[in-house]
Amino acid sequence: MSLSQFRGQALAITFIFTRCPYPTFCPLMASNFEQVQRQLLATPNAPTNWHLLTIPFDPEWDTPPRLKAFAERYHYDQRHWSFLTGELIDITAITEQFGQQFWREGQDQSISHNLRTVVVDARGRVQAIIRENKWKPEELTAI
Repeated sequence: MSLSQFRGQALAITFIFTRCPYPTFCPLMASNFEQVQRQLLATPNAPTNWHLLTIPFDPEWDTPPRLKAFAERYHYDQRHWSFLTGELIDITAITEQFGQQFWREGQDQSISHNLRTVVVDARGRVQAIIRENKWKPEELTAI
């Protein structure tokens, strides 16, 4: 997939890994996207040209079957929410553009990371880069 496939759609992009052990990090980002999806689908006369993208930065573990199982836990609607993976070099190139950082550390090579959620308008322009995990779903839908 290429981001160009989403031309004409507003995008929200977040980066996760499915084994993240901290409930206020990756699981919260997925939960927030689930709520954003629910709000947009339930709002009368809401725009329909939007899409959520979740990109894992642990592609060796987060294979398509694992991502699908993870996505189903968050009730994703594949018409409006995609979980995309690819080669680590490509994922790194995307994350670097938005200040998303991730690295392995310690004996077990666990992943540490910061958080970024990116909002891109239907013309392909970045409208916001939301840092950390303090945003609420209604704030994202208002952008």
